[in-house]
Amino acid sequence: MVEHPDFLRKNDLIIIVSPSGVVVKDRVLEGIEILKNQGFKIELAPQVFTQHFKFAGTPEQRLADLQYALDHPTAKAILCARGGFGITHIIDQLDWSGFKKHPKWIIGFSDITALLHAAYHNGFASLHASVAQGISKLSQKYQEIYINNLRGDLTPLKAESEFNKAGLAEGILLGGNLSLLAHQIGTETELDYTGKILFIEEVGEPLYHIDRMMLQLKRAGKLKKLAGLVVGQFTDIKESKELFGKSVEEIILTHCSSYNFPIGFNFPFGHGEDNWSLVHGGMVKLMIEGRSSFMVFLLV
Repeated sequence: MVEHPDFLRKNDLIIIVSPSGVVVKDRVLEGIEILKNQGFKIELAPQVFTQHFKFAGTPEQRLADLQYALDHPTAKAILCARGGFGITHIIDQLDWSGFKKHPKWIIGFSDITALLHAAYHNGFASLHASVAQGISKLSQKYQEIYINNLRGDLTPLKAESEFNKAGLAEGILLGGNLSLLAHQIGTETELDYTGKILFIEEVGEPLYHIDRMMLQLKRAGKLKKLAGLVVGQFTDIKESKELFGKSVEEIILTHCSSYNFPIGFNFPFGHGEDNWSLVHGGMVKLMIEGRSSFMVFLLV
């Protein structure tokens, strides 16, 4: 089992870092204001608003900021300002020794999936949740859920879909952005999904890319020993079913057809206005019956 850092309380310090793509400053500041209004203290790492082509600084600058945050002795969370692309430029150079002395929640999703995987490799759970520049884009309901999740109120997730595959499962929840899951295969941050409940989401990809990435997971043996699969939002898809021949749900079901684990679709996490926080590395129970899916966190 992995270690769970303490959930956040009033006056706890959150450090904002930009380890991947260049950020939209105004939106990051909007997110920071929401967090401050909830009683959290905020520190900006030095290069948060730096731009180096499409990245938030050079690899050396981004690495220095993230290492500073990992080592910080009193911060309770590291909130990534944005995903995009770039975390894997620096992921293998991180030193986790200071983090292990002063563990804290690492928060983010999308490209930050790789960082969540690295935290798990080092024995720690993290939060697959909105990045700083995405907080103000969440619906009011999900802004409130986001803050409650940071404080440890992990209410069950519910979803409805006609594509569900019924069943019960219990296990450690791992996953993230589908592109990053495929990207981790063969690297130091590749995860073993045996007996785990995998969750996936994606944005801005054509259907044939989704097909190719699911096929990559299957060919690499990542699907055959899952305890369950949880499918979140696949938004801004760049190709029609009429052109490709299958929907996202049908692609996923095709590649999982040889296996006997439950699959729940349409969960409220991903690149939309409804982005529920998930404890990456946390124990969950998944219950799927008919159109209805429930996922309950088993943290104590």
